Amino acid sequence: MRFRLIFLFLITSASLFSQRASEGEILFNNKQYAKARSVYEVLLKKKPNDALYNYRFARCCYELKEIEQAISHFEMSGTKFPICDLYLGELYFKTYRFDESASAYQTFIKTLDSTDIKIPDLKLKLKRSENAARLFNKVEDIAIVDSVVVNKSEFLKFYKFSSELGSLTQETLNMPHKRKADKIKYMTQRQDRMYFSDSIRGNMNIFTSYKLLDGWSKPVSISDVINTTANENYPFLLLDGVTVYFASDGENSIGGYDLFVTRFNPSTNTYLTPENIGFPFNSPANDYMMVIDEQNKLGWFATDRNQPTGKVAIYTFIPNDTKTIFRSENKEMLKSVAQLKTYRKISTVKTDSLVEKQNQLPESEKQIEFVVNDSTVYTNVNQFKNPEALKLWNDLHKLSNDYKNKQKDLSTLRAKYENTDNSEMRNVLVPQILELENKILEMKKQLSIKTVEVRNAEVKIIEKNQGK
Repeated sequence: MRFRLIFLFLITSASLFSQRASEGEILFNNKQYAKARSVYEVLLKKKPNDALYNYRFARCCYELKEIEQAISHFEMSGTKFPICDLYLGELYFKTYRFDESASAYQTFIKTLDSTDIKIPDLKLKLKRSENAARLFNKVEDIAIVDSVVVNKSEFLKFYKFSSELGSLTQETLNMPHKRKADKIKYMTQRQDRMYFSDSIRGNMNIFTSYKLLDGWSKPVSISDVINTTANENYPFLLLDGVTVYFASDGENSIGGYDLFVTRFNPSTNTYLTPENIGFPFNSPANDYMMVIDEQNKLGWFATDRNQPTGKVAIYTFIPNDTKTIFRSENKEMLKSVAQLKTYRKISTVKTDSLVEKQNQLPESEKQIEFVVNDSTVYTNVNQFKNPEALKLWNDLHKLSNDYKNKQKDLSTLRAKYENTDNSEMRNVLVPQILELENKILEMKKQLSIKTVEVRNAEVKIIEKNQGK
């Protein structure tokens, strides 16, 4: 009798288990992923190593955006379902496990027929994973001054930089397939040169034009090295007149728009191959509109990572004089820095109108941005405690103004060079440009040296006062 009851119990349990499995399959096939997830969670308690149950539970988690759970169970489903590698490629990428993402995409591509129409898109995803893995080895250590979340439709209003850098304006373009795009125009401070983005055959490209005596020159593509079959947008020209920042969503990006930098070579009249500036500025989301104020040691960029539709975060940061790589054996810490979840925070005075009023103030009242150390930023010359440091600062400030004036002169000469077809005039301009470039390079070196001298002199007094 007892064995009969056990037998009946086992039969009943098996029947119930079978019914639950059928229920899960129906819910899964009908894309009722939340309900199917609950069913497969129960089934996995009975059969934790079942490949089908792990795959379907993982797929439910994927659809419900439970990323870590999805990864764990796609991995546990083994090799029975090759499509798991497709999902893992995407999920590893989103979680900054770029080497594993590339490996997963490679494995999945090998399971496809060579004529499969999905292969080109998969190879692009593979390349982006490989790009990200390479850049992940060189995550830059930056200091953040401030961040703010704003409406994307008016994000440029929150870039509070000096008019000496020029100006930026934003329009919204209606694109094919109900898309929208930003049309960005950068104008130099002298209003004699502009870079702007516009739509060409459904893609965004960057163009340039120069002020002539009777109007503006005909817009031309900035360069075939910069403009590609993808989208290029968000141009900004540094005061040196040669360094251009822009955003592209081409094959060399990590994902979406990435920030790139290039430089104009007047001797060859070409731009250098654009360089992806890497993490933490770039991410698998859209990152764009880099603006750098070298003299005031401030920079801005926008990103929609971790933001709802229609919103962007604008970060204000302290640009490094030379690229400083974040070093850590802790991969989770490195990932956190790359994602901008962890960074050096520097507090400074927030102001909307101060930058615009700077040129009207006497020197002693002008706001400055001078980083003394990781915890101290001076915003006024009266904050200097060491008279020697203040004297050095005044020398630095004078040299900085001379440097900016030389950059403007160089920009003017380059514009003249590019706007003339007269070979004799170009022959006259080339040595002038080269001579001025050498002067500016030397001045830039001196600026770096004097900045260190000011900092060291002031830190000496600060440390002495703290030791009292």
